[in-house]
Amino acid sequence: MKDLVEEFWDLQLIETLHRQPQRVSPDDFRDAFHQCFGRRGRLLLTGSARQALRIVLAQAAAGSRKRRVLVSSFNCRVVGTAVREAGLAIDTFDFAAPNGRIDWDAVRKTLTDEHLAIVIPHFFGIPTDFTPVIAAARSRRVMLIEDCAHVLGAEIGGTPAGLLGDAAVFSFNYDKPISLAGGGALLLHNSAIELNREAIEAPPPSQLELRQFRELAAKLHRGRTHGGRKTLLARIGARLRIGPYVPPRLPSGIGSLRAAAGIWQLERYDDIRISRIRNAQVLTQSLGHLSWYIAETVKPAHLKLRVIVSPEDAARAVRQCEQQGITIANSNWPTLIANRRESAAYVNAQRAASFGLDVPVHQNLSRADLQIIAAAFSQVAPSNWGSSKRLLQ
Repeated sequence: MKDLVEEFWDLQLIETLHRQPQRVSPDDFRDAFHQCFGRRGRLLLTGSARQALRIVLAQAAAGSRKRRVLVSSFNCRVVGTAVREAGLAIDTFDFAAPNGRIDWDAVRKTLTDEHLAIVIPHFFGIPTDFTPVIAAARSRRVMLIEDCAHVLGAEIGGTPAGLLGDAAVFSFNYDKPISLAGGGALLLHNSAIELNREAIEAPPPSQLELRQFRELAAKLHRGRTHGGRKTLLARIGARLRIGPYVPPRLPSGIGSLRAAAGIWQLERYDDIRISRIRNAQVLTQSLGHLSWYIAETVKPAHLKLRVIVSPEDAARAVRQCEQQGITIANSNWPTLIANRRESAAYVNAQRAASFGLDVPVHQNLSRADLQIIAAAFSQVAPSNWGSSKRLLQ
């Protein structure tokens, strides 16, 4: 099976990097990653994006009486976990449409003097243009934190995603733009945020990292060969509650092996990014009317496509692609970050969560694969959301 997102390293490469007599240091990787952003800001290497978000929120809260953070209700659950671990309360906002469009003017009106930060969501390699909210956030001293776990090389108005806010968090886990079997980063632009790098960074030994890469590679191989994995159809429910692949739980940090693998990937990332974008453009010719919102002011670095379809159309598309050895699934966040009362009010976010399918665009897809995916959606029309309300009750 071809997966939703596929890494462009293999285990043989990792073993070779591990045997190199001269070790690459985490600082070497920091320097290489920092070049992606014109060496702007201060970069800290963390155990995960979740840890990076928790750290920056906790530090900001230490010097403030504010205790609330505004996030998208459609989101990875670890965003909510990081906010709570920082000792803060969560407020959420809905999409303006089921395709992920955000009305930032409406979000701006929800800001209060109690908000410490807004976590800006960039989903599936598509950045959101949040410039309409920047001035209001600055005037209220609300920190802007970009969640760049899915985006690397994307742009907003010609500026790399991750450089417009006060801080940005990145993930190097499975199904991210570059994969290091764990690890993350925090990019700081606000000089008022003081963090002790030595206290945060804890690089693991290379031998431990090698074991983690081996475990991830074995798990991915089993999943992609259907060994011990449920069929996709068995995981489709009325609301497409399809569980994502859950990678093994890995200790945090970026050591010499992750650093070497990261540099190797960064050296090749432009070609990989261009390949993914090209595949996304091919599919968008067929799936554009179903796809996630892309503002005219942004330049995506596609990680995968998100399409919004009915459960019936989704089941048919999943079945057709699975028969041809291609995975599509609702692998992202079927449960909103909101309490039950709020969740019922967030109609568009709920529809995005319930009726969305992730479609691969990764570099390992052939032209024939893209044709199979397009054919699977060839009979799908835009959803009539008015007739789907009963599915959300």
